[in-house]
Amino acid sequence: MKVLMLGRIGLLNGGGGDLVQIENTARELRKLGVKVDIKTEFGVDMSHYDLVHIFQLDWNADNYFYTNEAKKYGKPLVLSPIHHNVEEVKKFDDTYVFDYRRISKVVFRNQFSRDVFKNFYRALFDLSKIKPVLYSIFLGLKNMHVKVLQQSDAVLVQTNLEAKDLEYTYGVKLKKWKIVVNGVGEQFLDHSHYKNPFHFEDYIVCVGRVEPRKNQLSIIYAVEQFRKEENIDVKLVFIGRYNVLNHLEYTLRFKQMLKKYPWIIHIEKIPYEVIPNYFHFAKVGVSASWFETTGLTSLDALFCGTNAVAAGDRAKEYLGDFATYCRPDDVKSIKDAIRKEYYAKRPVLPAKMKKEYTWEYAAKQTLDVYSELLKEKE
Repeated sequence: MKVLMLGRIGLLNGGGGDLVQIENTARELRKLGVKVDIKTEFGVDMSHYDLVHIFQLDWNADNYFYTNEAKKYGKPLVLSPIHHNVEEVKKFDDTYVFDYRRISKVVFRNQFSRDVFKNFYRALFDLSKIKPVLYSIFLGLKNMHVKVLQQSDAVLVQTNLEAKDLEYTYGVKLKKWKIVVNGVGEQFLDHSHYKNPFHFEDYIVCVGRVEPRKNQLSIIYAVEQFRKEENIDVKLVFIGRYNVLNHLEYTLRFKQMLKKYPWIIHIEKIPYEVIPNYFHFAKVGVSASWFETTGLTSLDALFCGTNAVAAGDRAKEYLGDFATYCRPDDVKSIKDAIRKEYYAKRPVLPAKMKKEYTWEYAAKQTLDVYSELLKEKE
């Protein structure tokens, strides 16, 4: 079986949760004997592939062109939409915006129009993105997404809520959908080889790009209050790239906090395979994002034996009672969740969760869908 995986333009350079998902799924599928190629451009010759798998529906229109090409070649089409709740995204854009997004907030009330405006801004710095932007202006980004969903032979969602949100937002009935979990890599399963990267431990860690959506400034304010109220000298560690092009103002504010507080440490980039070391010796892993599909970093923390603070109903579907949940728009809520987890016992995950929330298991689920579609085509 030979599969073509397609990600958004610029994915391999910019990174993100979708890159983690596509690379880890591909790696585990190859172990199962599937030949997988990952591409991020238009015009790929699909004639020698058995099946096409597109990742990421939200915000971009690249998937529309990938879908048309796949159908032109008569290939079965699988979509992993990685879809966020549009109402949560709109609340974020209405409440907590910086830089040029202040303009889109005022000019556009419709979230899809805002997304087109943001894509137009990005295309000014990367002309390879101009084609999908122009099409989305004339065809409508939402309409293009509807076409993608209608032509997908199988849709792989991460939660039940994601499937419901897709049908509600786009007004379509999905032909076939299946939950395929997000997971962790094998390096998260064996704690015996972990080494503390610092000379201290029991710190608080947050992993993710430095940008408003990930809410690092609110986490800083929450930890600042926690330190004062508890009279405790706890370190706060951030791991993630700056997103300067899209979030210059937020980046500058974050850097001001780094200069102001010596107890904050920022590491811009570390290899994925060593991230467990940074989680394992922390006491709390915090994700106070305004919106996520599942909150993968909270799952990473739990697998490393680290207490987790998360946000959103989708995270609850994954993490259940193994995390404390906060409101991203409320610093006190974030602080209270951090306090609870800081003094709590470390998590002990059940065997079922350790088995199913892995990229190995996700790949097996994905392969089942591939095999079923190819069998239907015979």
